[in-house]
Amino acid sequence: MVISDEKLNRRLENKALSYLARFASSEANLRQVLIRFGRRKCWPKDGDKDEEPAFLIQLNQAIDRLVIRYARLGYVDDAAYAHARARGMRVRGTSGRHISHYLKAKGVKGDVISQTMDDDNIGSMDAETDAARKYARRRKLGQYASPNSRAKPDWEKRHLASMIRAGFGFDVSKLVLFTEYED
Repeated sequence: MVISDEKLNRRLENKALSYLARFASSEANLRQVLIRFGRRKCWPKDGDKDEEPAFLIQLNQAIDRLVIRYARLGYVDDAAYAHARARGMRVRGTSGRHISHYLKAKGVKGDVISQTMDDDNIGSMDAETDAARKYARRRKLGQYASPNSRAKPDWEKRHLASMIRAGFGFDVSKLVLFTEYED
């Protein structure tokens, strides 16, 4: 055993509490942060390579216990994390497709993502259209583009392509780009 269970648990708990004090996190994301920390800081530089598999098993078991305990205490809640991140991303003008991919990359389970996206403030067509308008305004697309930009040939195709790459559907992109809104 390279490191005692007590010392490993204490270091992991300090890192987890420090991380959670600064950032909201999903269970899978916290697990990844702790695995990277454990491999980088708890494994000695001159450690015996034969003992590494035993250390990794010890590390994973300690992390699993810690994450389960924190989930039970409410320090990590995937549903609340997904809802808060999705709401914040919508406010900034992020597409529903991009939000889903982001949450999946952070380790949120598919059923939690679909439940989050079913919320009217996040997954409705109105929310998608509002987010697309915010995106177009921020990127200066459609009516928000300068007259100089709109004078270029094929500006409609370039602006539409930008909206679609951002994850907005074709119909929503066309609606936002080619409808004049009063702000």
